Amino acid sequence: MIVYIVVLVLMGIFFLLLRNQEKENVHVMEKVLRSLKEKKLYDKIPPELKEQYIETLHKIIKQDLELDNSIEELREYRKELEVTYNALVDKSRKLEYSNQVLETRVTNLSNINSLSRTVLSIVELDHIINIILDAYFVLTGAKKVSLYLWEEGKLINKQTRGNVNFRGEVSYPIEILQKFTYQDYKRVYEELKKGFQISPDEVIVVSPLLVKGKELGVIFIIEDKNKFIGNDEETISALTIQVAIAINNAKIYADLRVKERISQELEVASRIQKTILPKNITNIYGLQIANYFEPAKEVGGDYYDYTVKDDENVSITIADVSGKGVPAAFLMALGRSILKTLERQGQSPADNLRNLNQIIYPDITEDMFITMLHSNFNNKTKILTYSNAGHNPLIVYRAKEDKVELHSVKGVAIGFMQGYNYKQGELKLEKGDIVLYYTDGITEAENPNKELFGFERLEKVIYDNRYNDVDTIKENILNEINIFRRDYPQVDDLTFVVIKNVE
Repeated sequence: MIVYIVVLVLMGIFFLLLRNQEKENVHVMEKVLRSLKEKKLYDKIPPELKEQYIETLHKIIKQDLELDNSIEELREYRKELEVTYNALVDKSRKLEYSNQVLETRVTNLSNINSLSRTVLSIVELDHIINIILDAYFVLTGAKKVSLYLWEEGKLINKQTRGNVNFRGEVSYPIEILQKFTYQDYKRVYEELKKGFQISPDEVIVVSPLLVKGKELGVIFIIEDKNKFIGNDEETISALTIQVAIAINNAKIYADLRVKERISQELEVASRIQKTILPKNITNIYGLQIANYFEPAKEVGGDYYDYTVKDDENVSITIADVSGKGVPAAFLMALGRSILKTLERQGQSPADNLRNLNQIIYPDITEDMFITMLHSNFNNKTKILTYSNAGHNPLIVYRAKEDKVELHSVKGVAIGFMQGYNYKQGELKLEKGDIVLYYTDGITEAENPNKELFGFERLEKVIYDNRYNDVDTIKENILNEINIFRRDYPQVDDLTFVVIKNVE
């Protein structure tokens, strides 16, 4: 029994010791696990576990370091991703803005192209200007627009849009304006710009209208500062180019229409002028007659005329009005009509010139006059009576003397002096005598060296053709002039009458 009790006590003690050992082991294990978690060395590790423990601790520390590195790399990668994302977002915004700008430009260019086609099909300048100014309001942020054009040295306001009260004007002499440079025009536009009254919130854009170096005018566009963007500036620039081209084309077309109308009118005037000149008379009262008339322009100021007065008398006249073209032709027609009326009164050539001068003088301008050689040939006496109003002398070939002479009397041009009394000369024509009436378009014909044909060449042509008829003399005069000029342009009217007494 005692033994049994002892055994039981010993067994109890053993189990108690075993339990305590287990508690101790658990406590050790907890410390081991804590040291591994904290990655700190636990120095009371049982010997049999020490090697495995240290190896495990190193692995944990290594893995932990690797994990820390991976986390750091992930953080850096995340930062890079954020930078890349932000850059993509920024580029996306910029691309979207660029796309909007591009769409706006394409739309504006399309509108400008349509506008260009529209205005280029219109020829009326005012209509073009109205369309253009409306376009500035549609295609830009314009609040007010004012368009100026150069006309005969003046910069004139043609149209405005919006509340623009200023309509200044600039004027320069044509000869000064012709010397203007681009900078000079820019200065003029900037000075004119100062006349516009704008608020502090507004801005003025100055757009010169320029085509191939030709200044047409300027457009002033007034916008709000906060609404004025780069697109507006580009659109205004592109629009201004189209505006300048359209206005230039309209002006050219208008000029062409004017020139065409003038050309048609001059063509009619030329036909009328050539119609009122006498038809070719080849022979009258024993005189062979040939004539030639070629104006330097469509119409001219030269003229010749014959008037058969009665059975014995015929008048021969040649004249040259100062200047060329339409004004000279008008004065020539006036002088011819008056002289025709005076000749009906049967007075002498000198009296006819005096009366003609009296009638024309009050109405003729200071810069215009008429030179005239007016004559009368009497078939019975064979005497040529003539009077000269500042015209070229007659070139006369004398058959008996076989020489060429100049015959004239002094007298001022018609329209120079009121109440002037003209002198008179006489010349009896023998058989074979030749008389040449001419204007200074012949003697002053030029060659490329600026030399004049002159009297001597003309006298020589007459002498060399003294045995020929008047038609041959006429052709040879023209041939010699053409040879002398060598295709140099005709600068003055060419007119002459050649007569030859064949009885």
